[in-house]
Amino acid sequence: MPTMTPSSLSPLAATGAPASRARALLRRSLRWRLQCAGLALAGLVYLAGAGPTLAEPSAEPPRRVVSINLCTDQLAMLIAAPGQLVSVSRFARDPGMSLMTAEADRFPINHGLAEEVFRLEPDLVLAGTFTKRATVNLLRRLDRRVEEFAPANDFDDIRAAVRRMGALLGQETRAQALIAGLDAELAAAREHAGRPRPTPAPVIGSFAANSFTTGDGTLENAIVTRAGYRHLGADLGLAGTTRLPLEALVLADPDYLLVWERYASDPSRAAAVVRHPALEARFGETRRVAADTRAWICGTPLTASAITRLRAAVDAVTPRREAAR
Repeated sequence: MPTMTPSSLSPLAATGAPASRARALLRRSLRWRLQCAGLALAGLVYLAGAGPTLAEPSAEPPRRVVSINLCTDQLAMLIAAPGQLVSVSRFARDPGMSLMTAEADRFPINHGLAEEVFRLEPDLVLAGTFTKRATVNLLRRLDRRVEEFAPANDFDDIRAAVRRMGALLGQETRAQALIAGLDAELAAAREHAGRPRPTPAPVIGSFAANSFTTGDGTLENAIVTRAGYRHLGADLGLAGTTRLPLEALVLADPDYLLVWERYASDPSRAAAVVRHPALEARFGETRRVAADTRAWICGTPLTASAITRLRAAVDAVTPRREAAR
């Protein structure tokens, strides 16, 4: 085994520097590296501490709540006590996206920017899991409590979101009343869906901008099935939100084509596919139904109305379809 020498310990010693000087320089280099490592570790500890755990929930209900997501906007407006909600996102006032534009007019709006939200001095910020990460992370580093809500994929998710919002706002009684109302509306829809209908149930296929459709495990599928129909995406084995080629939709030939109202008149190139001549030829007025986009975007107690509206839309075109045969 080769003998360890100062020159093998430090390249400085190899230059001919005295061994004592080389050892001193080596110790100084090691101290510098340890200091750098310590600073890096301290930074990691700081960043870790700047996460969600910095803003611990208070025993008292929050007094200044800010929502920066369309879905939490509507849940908060339904549940919050007067004066508790101080701002909602700009989307809450969009008549093409929100079912609660009139209610949203009573609140100042925000644009989901961390700077403007921080100036509102909230003790609770409501966001979605798809809200910009930069906004959420910065608010948490500024010691603001941020609670995120995932999109609802069925009515059980809606109940859970309402229950959680009620707990966060200290309005459990109000939340439970909304859940009871939702259950009553769903029970009425289920009773109506149980009336004699064609067997097998008609198939509804949806088509949106950029050829997107949905399948199993989505709120759209939950609405369609509760209305008493089959969903094409689920029949095809699709899950979540995904693309469906135009040719595949035409070949599948569902009984009805569901198009969200917001895309029917959208002039963008992305939405042009819903007006493709092939769709117009296969799914004319007697096989096309429009869905009120606002009731399908977010899962709230208001979503139950989408079931009866869908059934009414199908019932409206069915006589014309039968006459055209």
